[in-house]
Amino acid sequence: MIGSGILALPYALKEAGFYFGIFVLVLVAFLTVFSLNTLVFSGRSAGLYKYESVSAAALGRSGYYLLSFALSVNSIGSCISYLIIVGDIVTSLAQTVFGVNFFTTRQAVIVVAAVGFTLPLLFFRTLEPLVRPSALSVLCLPVIVLIVAIRGPTYALPEPVPTPVFGPSILPAFGVIAFAYSCTQTCFQNYQTLQDRTLAAWSKATSFATATAAVIYLAFSIISYKSFGLGTQPNLLNNFDNDDVLANVARVLLAFTLTLTYPMQFYPVRDLLAECLGLPVETLTRSQKPLFHGLTLLLFAGTLATALVVADLGFVFKLIGTAASSLLVFGLPGVIYLRLVSPYLWSKRPATVSESTALLLADVGHSDSDGDEDSIPEPFTSVVSGILLLLGLGVFLIGTWTSIREFLSQ
Repeated sequence: MIGSGILALPYALKEAGFYFGIFVLVLVAFLTVFSLNTLVFSGRSAGLYKYESVSAAALGRSGYYLLSFALSVNSIGSCISYLIIVGDIVTSLAQTVFGVNFFTTRQAVIVVAAVGFTLPLLFFRTLEPLVRPSALSVLCLPVIVLIVAIRGPTYALPEPVPTPVFGPSILPAFGVIAFAYSCTQTCFQNYQTLQDRTLAAWSKATSFATATAAVIYLAFSIISYKSFGLGTQPNLLNNFDNDDVLANVARVLLAFTLTLTYPMQFYPVRDLLAECLGLPVETLTRSQKPLFHGLTLLLFAGTLATALVVADLGFVFKLIGTAASSLLVFGLPGVIYLRLVSPYLWSKRPATVSESTALLLADVGHSDSDGDEDSIPEPFTSVVSGILLLLGLGVFLIGTWTSIREFLSQ
């Protein structure tokens, strides 16, 4: 759950308002736990263990396409944000060492970093060759957060930092916070790793993970906002001086982490597009490989071109949050439960049982949904699912429009 989105949370606090932002951080934590539990419950009830399968069961092909759209926006937007962040970080370091010249401009740095370090990692068929380096890069994040927590307070101004209740951009900030908590796209994979595959065990796991993330998010956001106030930037590391040694260590670690994280976001959307074009990764023929690699280059070039043109990281984070995370965390889990499970509304539970269900039944020795009703109270769950659906639609429609309008008016 905790990824590079944590660096944008202090900025989200500024945009939402200090106190309302804290409220949203806590609220979205509760809604995330609810979404994760109802998603898995809906899947167990329907005998389906993939987000796309459950979405298709609830909404037909439109559900599959809607989820694919949200995942694509989330992945492509994340790739673009990584290139922007790497450009910001490496540019400041390069200009500190080599001075300001053509080769240390933001555009030149992004092209060299992206083509020289990221592009060579995009031509494997699977992510398997990158598993060990990526595991190493994940360990960098706690160090980065610790450095920010240590160094941030030293930048605090002597006068009190303004702490308004509400900020200028509430719904887009809501999307940024949802993006930080977003993990529903992998919930079924995580669920099937549990030794005790019951809804009660899943609820304990999600509650612990989300509560831990919420505590870290709150501490990090409050400390950082109190340090930089209304000057807090979308990439928090840009608030630190270029000659701050510890901050530069954090910058180098973050650039390393994002270089290896880019393929994690790139491969799923590339493979999804390839499948739509009749180029399935598992069965590529020799004649199809040039087309497949051409698609890789085209998609990479698109993210690179956007990162070169769009320098506003805050806009990218807001757009990902409002156009993708709002659907992944709120809208789709809400409508899936109402459509597949709720006894009050459109319920249409599918009659088929998937192969993964049969395997799960063999493992646990009982029906998937045995006893689940005790953990999913009604009508409370249907009411909250309806609120999730309305919240997701509101953030998606109004928040996305507001984010684009703010960007165009700059």
